[in-house]
Amino acid sequence: MDRAVIDSQTVAHQQKLRGTEMKRAVKWGKWALAMLFLVDGAGFGAWAAHVPVFKQLLRLENGSLTFVLVSLIIGALITMPITGQLISRYSSRRVIRVTAIVYVLMVALLAQASSFWLLVIFAGLFGAAKGAFDVAVNAQAISVEEHYKQSSMSFFQGCWSAGGLLGAGAAGLMLQHQGTVRTDLSLTAGVLILCSLVTLPLLVNETAKPRESAKFVWPDTTILRIAALAFFGLLAEGAIADWASVYLHSDVGATLPLAAAGYAAYAIAMAVARFSGDWFAQHFSGKNILHGSGLLIASGLGFALLSHSWWPAVFGFMLAGIGVANIVPVIWGVAGRDTRMGAGPAISAVTTIGYLGFLTGPPVIGSLTVFVGLRQAMGVIALAGIIVAVGPIFFSLASTSQSVKSH
Repeated sequence: MDRAVIDSQTVAHQQKLRGTEMKRAVKWGKWALAMLFLVDGAGFGAWAAHVPVFKQLLRLENGSLTFVLVSLIIGALITMPITGQLISRYSSRRVIRVTAIVYVLMVALLAQASSFWLLVIFAGLFGAAKGAFDVAVNAQAISVEEHYKQSSMSFFQGCWSAGGLLGAGAAGLMLQHQGTVRTDLSLTAGVLILCSLVTLPLLVNETAKPRESAKFVWPDTTILRIAALAFFGLLAEGAIADWASVYLHSDVGATLPLAAAGYAAYAIAMAVARFSGDWFAQHFSGKNILHGSGLLIASGLGFALLSHSWWPAVFGFMLAGIGVANIVPVIWGVAGRDTRMGAGPAISAVTTIGYLGFLTGPPVIGSLTVFVGLRQAMGVIALAGIIVAVGPIFFSLASTSQSVKSH
C-alpha cells in the first residue's frame, strides 16, 4: 500500500481518537459544571433557610436584618464586575477553582457568626464570594456550550434551582432534628467542599485564549439593553420569591403551611421549566422564548391577583414560575457570546444589572403596598413581564456576537 495512503489513514485515525477523547472530556466537564451549579444553589438555599434562625438567635429587629441582607448585596455587587475582568485575563476555569472553594468556606464562616456585627461582616463576605462564583460558573457554561455544540444554559440554571431547593430542604430537616446554625452550616459546607474538589479538575478549557492585558471595557448600548431585560426579568423573580407566600396568606386567606406550599409549587414549576429549557432553545429563537416568558409572567400574575382562592392563585404563580425560568438562560447565553467585551466581562455586566433588579423588586412592592395594598402593588410584576415580552421586538438579541445565529 502506498505510504502516503497509510499516513493519511493514520492521521485520520488519530483525529478520530482525539475527537472521541474531546467528546468524553466535554461530557465530564458538563456534569462537573452541573455539580458546581448545584453547589452554588445549595449554599444559598442553606443560608436562606437559616436567616430566620439568625434573626431569632441574635434577637434581630427587621431593620437590623435588612442591614445584614444589604451587606450581602453590596458584597456581591462589588465582586461581580471584578470577576468578569479576571475571567477575561485568566479564564473561567482558573477563576472558578478559587471562587468555588472561597464560596464554600464562606458558608462555613457564616456558622461562626455569634453577634450582629459579625453576621454583617460574614454576610458581606458570603455575598462577595457568591457574586464572584455566579459570574465564574456562568462564564464556564458558555465554554461548555461551545465545546458540546449544544444549548445547556437552561439545564445549568435548573441545577442551581434544584440545589436551592435541596439546600433549603436539608436545612429544614436538620433544624427539625435539633440542628443548630453552627452544626448545620458547617456540615453543609463540608459536603459542598467535597463535591467541589471532586469536580473542579474536570472543567473544560476555554476555546478563546485569555487576554494578557484585560482592560476594563464599558458595556455598549446593546449589552445595556439586554441587561435591562435581565433587570425586569429578575425583578419579577425576586418579587415573587419574597411576596408570593405573603400574598397567599394575607390576601387569599391561606394558612401559613398552605402559603409555604404555594411558594414551593412556584419554585418547583420554575425548576422543571429550566430543565426543559434547552429543548426550547434548540427549537425556538431566544427572542421568541423571551416573548413567551414575559407573557407567562404577566398572565400568571394576572390570574393569581384576580383569584380569591388558593388553587387558582397557586396555578397563576406556577405559570409565572415557568415564565421566569428561562429568562436568565437566554440572556446570559447572549451576553456570554459577546465578541467585543468577552464572555466574562459581558456576563458580569449583565449579571450585576440583573441582580439589581432581583434586589429592587421586593422593596418596590413593599413600598407600594403601604399606599395601594399588596394585591395592586404586585401588578408591578405583571408590568415587568410585559416589558420582557415586548423588549426584544425593538432590538436583536444576536447583535452582540458574530457567532450567534440571527434571531
